[in-house]
Amino acid sequence: MMKIMTSLWLFTLLVACSFDQEDKAIKETSDQQSVTLQQQIENLMQENNYVYDEIIDLNIIDNFIYSVSLNHNGGLDLAIMKYEDSKLKWVVGDVSATILNKKDSRYMYMIQPDDPNITQVNVFGKPAKAVTYYDVKTEDFTREIKYWIAYSEEEPTPSDVEYLKN
Repeated sequence: MMKIMTSLWLFTLLVACSFDQEDKAIKETSDQQSVTLQQQIENLMQENNYVYDEIIDLNIIDNFIYSVSLNHNGGLDLAIMKYEDSKLKWVVGDVSATILNKKDSRYMYMIQPDDPNITQVNVFGKPAKAVTYYDVKTEDFTREIKYWIAYSEEEPTPSDVEYLKN
């Protein structure tokens, strides 16, 4: 009887340890997958010699990731990546571009009007996403960067853009 109890106890201990190891393996896999999307994007940008100071805006539409980044000169750059076959792939990136598209991605259109009284920008009659980013240079100086970003199936022309003021 003692042998049966000892065998049962050892079997339970081994099963418990086995489940604990499986749980740890699942958690590690999950942690690796959550090597944040931001970090995966940064790694991909480095691999493609895309130089930037900071990513300030990311948008995911379908399986494309659209990025706006601040460059070393204080300007804004655009990039497009695609998540395909469980992997993030580089599509295109351009320095100081205002419109970007490649392959089957949407057009990414960034608008920075000179008029500070602009309160809304519409592209093809639809509101563009307004973004305000505060670029802290020193304790005493912060630069406000304001732009609108739109995504469309067709390439916008200046006549497709409407500016609204107060």
